Amino acid sequence: MALLEQEPALKSALTKRFQLYLNVSNLASNNKTTDDATRVLRNFVKRTVTVQQEDQHGNLKPVKKNRHSEEELDLLRNYPNSHPRPLPREPFTGRVKAATNTLQRERRQDRRSFENRYAQAMMHDPSTSEIYDIANEASMQKPLEGLMLLERAQNSGKFSLVDMKRLADAERALYAKHHHNLAIKQRSYLRNLALTPLVIIDTNILIDELQYRISQKLGISYEASLDVGGKGRFHRVLKHRSDEGVIQIWLPKIVQDELYGIASDGIRIRERFLDTLVSPVELESVLNKKSLKEIVSGIISDFSNWKPLDLHLEDEIGNEEVKENLKQFMLEHSDVYDEITAMKRLHNEKIRNIIDGRDIYPEKADQKIMCLASVMAERSLKDLGSILIATRDSDFTLVARSIEERFGFGVIANSRDLNSWLR
Repeated sequence: MALLEQEPALKSALTKRFQLYLNVSNLASNNKTTDDATRVLRNFVKRTVTVQQEDQHGNLKPVKKNRHSEEELDLLRNYPNSHPRPLPREPFTGRVKAATNTLQRERRQDRRSFENRYAQAMMHDPSTSEIYDIANEASMQKPLEGLMLLERAQNSGKFSLVDMKRLADAERALYAKHHHNLAIKQRSYLRNLALTPLVIIDTNILIDELQYRISQKLGISYEASLDVGGKGRFHRVLKHRSDEGVIQIWLPKIVQDELYGIASDGIRIRERFLDTLVSPVELESVLNKKSLKEIVSGIISDFSNWKPLDLHLEDEIGNEEVKENLKQFMLEHSDVYDEITAMKRLHNEKIRNIIDGRDIYPEKADQKIMCLASVMAERSLKDLGSILIATRDSDFTLVARSIEERFGFGVIANSRDLNSWLR
């Protein structure tokens, strides 16, 4: 924790939830009392809301009040398991439970909460039917809360393989009942459902596919580097996973336009083939505008097998509230973007966007992709379990966990990242 305070850039690179995890664990482990750790958790889920309240004259006036989100506390309970490499559960999980109990006592709940009923059911020899009944009742009020109880039950290690299958079937049935009320950013917590991710593929991944297809047409070897997934380079892994039906892939119009733009720059494309033993005549037969346009059209056809039902979905990129939220996010991570800009300029990548007088932020096209993914994560799009952006751009990858935490969509740069989202 001392290191985080001394290095602001390191602190801004870690997500708020991971900083919370470290802080709470540190306080709970090193202090004689755990009250400070519980207080930190309560402050983290505290929100100020504006409500309409009558004054002494009977007139409605806006009043600001503090609210604590028990739903967010419930999600934090499962936070240690949300990482590809699970974090130690204690003392963090214990403090989350203590914070939840404190809030429930303060609200003087007359009936036993679903959380307390679940905890009691799990104390001894839990039955799947009892767990399902509690989850089903909870889902009537908050669908995500009920489904998360079934998620936790499956992660508890207290059930046999037969009972695990019953719990999995119960979760699928409950999800089918409530999926239209669950935004994709909420569904991403339901890892045991193995819902299909939608992968938006950025241009920097597709350039590899463009080079791959040009190489095939020229009859030259396209040397594939080793990949964790064993299926060649990442663009080929994505295509392979899509063909298997494990993921869906999509190229929004902004990506398609960028790809066509790159292909129209014949000089830039030729530079990639200067060292090949291909005659100028053969190069011209493939690297002309007509041929390159056909290649790009083929890539778009093969790498965009998902079609949005809402034909105006991409228009939401211009939503002012979404743009403002993204702007605030980037300002909060200015230290990281400052370092990214310095690295990019070493490689002559000088195009940056200006916010508050500083030209250190992602270019407009990247911001539009972020806005689009953010909008989609807020929707309950049919049959999708998460929104992922496949990219190697450091504007995405170096703040990937923070993006996931704030906006509800993920960033994947390689096969290992993709596999962490699959079950």
